[in-house]
Amino acid sequence: MPFVHITTWPAKDEGDMLRLHEDITYAVHKNTGAPLDKISVVISEIQPSRWSDAGIPGDDKDFPVKSRRKSYEE
Repeated sequence: MPFVHITTWPAKDEGDMLRLHEDITYAVHKNTGAPLDKISVVISEIQPSRWSDAGIPGDDKDFPVKSRRKSYEE
């Protein structure tokens, strides 16, 4: 029984979440052959302030640039 857990920032559109559930379920079914009623998908939404990339919190106004740094000197 496949169990998929996705962690992401909050969705802006509930329809996006519904499509994500469907697409993930389809991919797991297609690639594993698992019956649809045995595939579980959980999507956890994390506030940007509780998420960081490269040590930069997601709510930092310059997150898209700063979070791509490769060293602390950048």
